Amino acid sequence: MNKLLLLTFLLATPLMAQTPVPIFDGMVTPEEWAQAQKFQIQYEIDPGNNSPSHNLTDVFVSYSETHLYVGFIAYANMSTLRSSIRNRDEAWQDDLVMFGLDTYGDGRYLVNFGSNAEGNQVDMKFSADGRDDESYDINFESKASKHEKAYHVELKIPFNVLQFKKADQYRWNILLYRATYTGENRSQNLDIAIDRNNNCLPCQAKNAIVLKGIKAENRVLFTPNMVGSWAGEKVSGALSYGALEAGVGLSGLFDLNNTTSLEYTLNPDFSQVEADVSQLTVNNTFAIEFPERRPYFNEGNDIIASELNTVYTRAISKPLFSSKLISQGDKSRIYWLTAYDQASPYLIAGENQSVLEEGGASYANIFRYQRTFKGGSNIGFLCTNRFFTEGGSGNTFGLNALYRMKEKYAFSLEFSKSLIEEPQADWIENSGLIKDKTIALDGESLRGDALAAKVTRNTKNWNSEAFFEQYSPHYQTPLGFITRNSIRRAFLGHGYQHFFDSEKKIKQLNLFTGAELIYNYDGLKKYSTLGGELSMQLAGNISIEFSKWIILNEEYEGFNARNMPENNFFIRFNPTESINMRVFTSWGENIYYDAVSEIGKNFFLGTFNNFQLSPKWSVSPSIRYSKLSHLEGKNTYYEGYIVRANTNYQFNQNLSLRLVSELNSFSEGAFVQTLLKWNPNPFTIFYIGGTNGYSYTERIGNLGVEGVNLYFKFQYQFGL
Repeated sequence: MNKLLLLTFLLATPLMAQTPVPIFDGMVTPEEWAQAQKFQIQYEIDPGNNSPSHNLTDVFVSYSETHLYVGFIAYANMSTLRSSIRNRDEAWQDDLVMFGLDTYGDGRYLVNFGSNAEGNQVDMKFSADGRDDESYDINFESKASKHEKAYHVELKIPFNVLQFKKADQYRWNILLYRATYTGENRSQNLDIAIDRNNNCLPCQAKNAIVLKGIKAENRVLFTPNMVGSWAGEKVSGALSYGALEAGVGLSGLFDLNNTTSLEYTLNPDFSQVEADVSQLTVNNTFAIEFPERRPYFNEGNDIIASELNTVYTRAISKPLFSSKLISQGDKSRIYWLTAYDQASPYLIAGENQSVLEEGGASYANIFRYQRTFKGGSNIGFLCTNRFFTEGGSGNTFGLNALYRMKEKYAFSLEFSKSLIEEPQADWIENSGLIKDKTIALDGESLRGDALAAKVTRNTKNWNSEAFFEQYSPHYQTPLGFITRNSIRRAFLGHGYQHFFDSEKKIKQLNLFTGAELIYNYDGLKKYSTLGGELSMQLAGNISIEFSKWIILNEEYEGFNARNMPENNFFIRFNPTESINMRVFTSWGENIYYDAVSEIGKNFFLGTFNNFQLSPKWSVSPSIRYSKLSHLEGKNTYYEGYIVRANTNYQFNQNLSLRLVSELNSFSEGAFVQTLLKWNPNPFTIFYIGGTNGYSYTERIGNLGVEGVNLYFKFQYQFGL
């Protein structure tokens, strides 16, 4: 009788699903991971073609009720290991390992967690459409240790940073990655033999982990911040300092359930830790796009991405308040963002130029629904709305679809309609016209539409793409970034890829040829070009690219240039961890865009480098020089340079001191920025710094201080 009761009790009691939890210390020992699920990274996919990995990697996966544990043993020649102490997300050229996870199993994305041999974290998101996002951040833990023939990495990932549907048992697809070096050559490796007929990498994650009895505790996170600045400007030859300006703000996140989260921010500080790299805007008639690096917009970027660039989150520049809802189910995804923006960028696209100015306050709304299917296919709806407090509004409504057929073919289609009611405002001073409408903001109503269609075909050696897009004359994107309209553009490209044996001097060869054609809505041929590209990966970790294009014609404001050559050459030389050099140059002919346009000879030379002087100290200098001169060499339309240098000293993986300096001859100015930063996780940061701004004085060649700005920020994330 007692035995029967005991058996009944055992059958009625759930078995403990979790494996024994390893000690999280950065050392992967066989005893701790004996009952873990085991995998191996054994295929080199670049530069090789699924050839055996030179440096093998053993991977172990275990879990507790609340965390996922991943252990790596990365075998290597430790005397030549490339790994230094770095800031978060700066170890991409090191020997590193990553763990990719698809909790829905349909190939919509892979969330990747990784580390180098120092325990410095990297993370990113692979998307089904190929828009991989290295700026993506997730809060997890990592530790590492070095041994005689390998380095070890352990990752501790909370389940509550993942979205997944609750079940009794989970089967999550994984993709394991390692970047390593075989002598001087960089080698990229996976746990699977990659199918080059399929350009959807998340769809190819074939291995899986099985979990039972886990739970994700709903997060309640708060991230208060305090910022301050003290600025001085040059007045009557001397610096005059104003009062200290300070402010406080609060951001937070609530998990409503396993699949839905709500974020908010009140009076946020969206200043960037480091200034954007200055862009070459000379002889450019269109606005320049900058990458989004603000943590609040981190989650959900892959959901709102589109071929028509309907959403550009930097169009929300100074929000007083914003909220963001993200919900992901087995077959659907929802993104909903609202904001009250105190100063809203106003962008007007045109056929030959765009106008971008700062406008007034507005209410902004972005809503996206996407229905997902196996293999990375999806269909969705996207709308954006902006309502200005001074009157006027802008709205877009669009549909899109991505369909993958027989893996090697992918078809995408996107359509968007814009409805604009201009405010009556003086934000833009421009007397020009776009068709029958003025560029100035005088209360006109604008209606427009845009369409994009793309077909791609991928095989082991051949890759093809056909792309068509059009933007009607009055199409605008109030919360996106479209700088050119009134055009119809078609592009056709075809490429060949060849892999060589590992002992060859040439590791990989790529050839590409393509043609592009642009007409305006009146049937005028605006642009046409034909050309090709050659790229090679060579022994010694050298990459070379060369392209030659002929611009058959380019029309600008009635001026039509023909048969302009365009040549580009790029070389990357990274023989050791200490030296990483990139040189890019281009030359040929180009239009000088002016009231009376002409063709000139252009020349550009740029070099972007990183020198690792010690495991903690690195210097990254860059130079960009650009010149456009008369065809006969008599006159110079413009000539100038931008010189920039970043010097970084890393005390440890969280604490760094950085000096950034830049000299810009085009703007006749310069700045020097010093920054001391403590950044233990993506959402906690303390920094203090200062920037000195300089400009040329009347005596040419001398720089004088024009302004000084001292600033600090304290932001700390905690949970309940």
